[in-house]
Amino acid sequence: MVIRKLTARQKLLGTAKYVRNRLRRRPLLVSLEMTRHCNAGCDFCDDWRTRHSPRLGDVVDMVQRLQPVVLALTGGEPLVEKRLPDLVRAIKASQSFIYVYVVTNGSLLTEARAADLFAAGLDQLSISMNYLDERHDQERHLPGLQAHLRDLVPRLAASGNTVVLNTVIMRDNLDQIVPIARAAHAWGALVSFSCYSPFKNGNRAHTVAPQEKAALQQVVAELQAHQRRCGNLTNSRYYLQRIVAYYEDPAGLPGCRAGNDFVQLTPDGRVRQCAEFSPFVDYRDWHGMEPTSCSRCWNACRGESEASLTLARVGELIRRT
Repeated sequence: MVIRKLTARQKLLGTAKYVRNRLRRRPLLVSLEMTRHCNAGCDFCDDWRTRHSPRLGDVVDMVQRLQPVVLALTGGEPLVEKRLPDLVRAIKASQSFIYVYVVTNGSLLTEARAADLFAAGLDQLSISMNYLDERHDQERHLPGLQAHLRDLVPRLAASGNTVVLNTVIMRDNLDQIVPIARAAHAWGALVSFSCYSPFKNGNRAHTVAPQEKAALQQVVAELQAHQRRCGNLTNSRYYLQRIVAYYEDPAGLPGCRAGNDFVQLTPDGRVRQCAEFSPFVDYRDWHGMEPTSCSRCWNACRGESEASLTLARVGELIRRT
């Protein structure tokens, strides 16, 4: 597997910024929505219904104010924004260290567009993929998407750039989880798993049911075994070990640090605790918030921010960067 690694200097700067942000209670991760518009039609997300998206504000100023270690450029569908390479270049130039990645459904992605983004300084492309067959097209309402990604992802990874598949664990795709991890490894890509939550729009149809616990346990065990063999999962052991508990307990998992360790920004710079909450303050006035009592998700953005920085976790991060 060929993955573009951070240099020793970048790792030193990133580690220093991580420690500084922890001590100063600054966010480790900021997710910045490029737009609320999306060209897909997933039933668990309502972004595609958006009629009017806020106008994109001064993203460089947003980043300079919040100073995250990691910046995710999301949507909606971020590739709708034509200025994306220029914005990535400006963001990278404004910081001594920042790890920038784009989260996309991949339908608008080409080798040329990816090359422009990586040339601008992008560190990682994250591409959503929940199925290896035609169910992916049906889920996204984008005919031909899966075939497009199966052709594109290996070519992008072969160029030496970091490509990550973002996969949501749901009752519908339990048979796909381990095969996706294996396919990603064969393509030279990484995988980041998250757990499905109905919090986004109330659709509980994809939630893993109690009677599927045994199947879920088997899937998680196989993922852990795959990780030991292949090492292409971005998830920590901490995260993987809590997947079953999340689906098992109706009350969810307490201890979320949304609004502090990680925050979400609307295109015009309003701060959300996470993507599922309403904006509550302008980014220029954000100074952290009281801990949230929400326990309704086990997304990777949440779970990985809670993983303690043990020696084992440091080893995991170094091997992947």
